Amino acid sequence: MNKIIFIAIFFITSASLCADSSTSSSSDTDNSDQIKILYERAKVYIEEDNFKKSLKVLKALTKREDLAGFRADIYNLLGFSYRKLNKPDLDKSFAAYMMAIELEPAHIGAHEYLGELYLMLENQSKALEMLAKLEVLAGKSSKEYLDLEKAIKQY
Repeated sequence: MNKIIFIAIFFITSASLCADSSTSSSSDTDNSDQIKILYERAKVYIEEDNFKKSLKVLKALTKREDLAGFRADIYNLLGFSYRKLNKPDLDKSFAAYMMAIELEPAHIGAHEYLGELYLMLENQSKALEMLAKLEVLAGKSSKEYLDLEKAIKQY
């Protein structure tokens, strides 16, 4: 009789543990979905040239610990938003791009935008360095390379 009770308790405990583990992975999925939604919302604000709203969303996202693969992209858009404000904050923009590159050294978007920032700072030689890095990272036919090359030529 004790064996039957033990086995019953074992199965009940195992079933509850399985339920707990699926709940936590569901929570992780919910967090990931929430991050994606907020990230996409920030991109929409950027497309609408509403950089104050994109900054609000992106700054809130940077405070989260569960960003996984989004962290570099978030800092890249943060830098872009600071740079595109009516009164650009170029220091914060630079810091955000550098953080994106530190997190993901081959982040081609951050290299392109950092090159454009260097042009705003009247540092064409640094912009050319970013263009050379883009050539290595993405090739001369990539959109990012071509966009920065065009910006340099118009400088």
